[in-house]
Amino acid sequence: MKNLLKRAAVFTTVLALAGCSSSGSNDGNTDPNTTTADKPFNVVLTTAPVGFSPLTTNDAPSTYVNAQIYETLYRRSMDGSSYEPLLAKSEPDCDEAGTTCTIELQSGVTFHDGTPFNAEAVKYTIERIKDPNYGAARASIASSIEEVNVLDDTHVELKTSYPDGVLIAKLAHANSAIISPTADQAQDLMTQPVGTGPYQFVSAISGSEVKLTRYDGYWGEKPEIKDVTMTVIAETSTAISRLETGEADFLPRVPVNQMNRVKNIANVESVAESSSAITYLALRNNSSVNPKMADLNLRKAIVMAYDPDGYIASVDGYASYSRSIVGPTLFGYTSDAETYGYGYDLEAAKKLVEEGGYADEPIVFLINNRPETIALAEYIQSNLKAAGLNNVTIESLEWAAYLSETQQDNRYDITVLTWSNVTGDGTEMLDPNFHSVNSSKRVRYDNAEFDALVDASKQTLDSAERTAAISAANKMILDDAVAATLYNQYQAYAFNAAYTNVEMDAGGVFYVQNFKLK
Repeated sequence: MKNLLKRAAVFTTVLALAGCSSSGSNDGNTDPNTTTADKPFNVVLTTAPVGFSPLTTNDAPSTYVNAQIYETLYRRSMDGSSYEPLLAKSEPDCDEAGTTCTIELQSGVTFHDGTPFNAEAVKYTIERIKDPNYGAARASIASSIEEVNVLDDTHVELKTSYPDGVLIAKLAHANSAIISPTADQAQDLMTQPVGTGPYQFVSAISGSEVKLTRYDGYWGEKPEIKDVTMTVIAETSTAISRLETGEADFLPRVPVNQMNRVKNIANVESVAESSSAITYLALRNNSSVNPKMADLNLRKAIVMAYDPDGYIASVDGYASYSRSIVGPTLFGYTSDAETYGYGYDLEAAKKLVEEGGYADEPIVFLINNRPETIALAEYIQSNLKAAGLNNVTIESLEWAAYLSETQQDNRYDITVLTWSNVTGDGTEMLDPNFHSVNSSKRVRYDNAEFDALVDASKQTLDSAERTAAISAANKMILDDAVAATLYNQYQAYAFNAAYTNVEMDAGGVFYVQNFKLK
């Protein structure tokens, strides 16, 4: 029971990442003489962060910022194959039952406000995650933890309701980053963040810019780059232009349909590689705008009308497709999953539409307003029209509004959702997205049998038992057509060639602390 960390590494199945990269020559627009460790490192975000509390935000732009400011007890390795201690000093030491685990913590660590990181801070953070009134974005992270006991400053004891096979993965998630109790009670972390990380918050202009600087009291390896500026440029073409002129040093999210342009920029390196992330279609079978969405045949028609090959071709092959919601890089995936649910079959979709009389049924298609999402939605709309569904209305919203609206009752029939799968674990795909109690309530899948399978998948340390439960839950959600893969994402990013060691982990997170000047 003392080797949970090693077991968690075994539990994570990671396939080889197939990547491609290119770099330009040194005769471009950027003058390498102006690039020094003291020059602000400029990151361009195409979507604004929602806020700077790691516990109450769960969007990628916020995580990009918060990953520099805050730290977790454990961290997933960059290749996604294992978990490594971070604020924890070693793996949990658990009893034979696997329900009482002691974690030794790093000593001599301080928060940016000067207060100490210790077992009390860990206890405080976990209890805030568990508090339904606090509004944690991922309360499921702490759902198995019944009690947190402070043994001394550097030892904390977790008592769990079952032997949690996903415990370390959850403690490595960005939404379990340790916060300063003093700061959390004195100020709003959403606008004034305080962590233990290598960078501390300087200032922010809402929706526009975030500035960070190196925390000189950092306990670990000091970053080579001193100052970081993250600028929000909503227009992708303009963001890429910043790379061309040398105004931007890093674009962590390049739409795959723009990769060919980016690859041709001198003095810029680009990377495109498969990742753990998935983009999928969510179909509400209850709390939808149109009650007809409760009909399985309507949902099947929608799923079978989608042509994944056509979409992947439209993005120059910078994506892949697996029918499974639990993707091929996640623990719990089995090849049998490629037979679950419903693949592309336009004629079968047409037949279901005709037999069900669905042709003119209004379908509300709610999406965020990112250009690539709009393009995908329009492609899906054309697929559905080809199947005879003539009344699909696309409604796009700004990112923060979209996150809020998709949690409302009777707000949409179908939507496009993405999930980074930062933990690399299938349970952590199914539980926070589809479980009727633990999820974000976007999909509204109310199925007690499904919930029981997801619960079983995390309540054991036996990998075979976990895989069987994940696979059965995966099949159920696909067969019920409440979710269907649109594509498995490629991770595409680009950066100033004056820097090296610039990379994103398998879950799509980066750490400027690791970046170096050539």
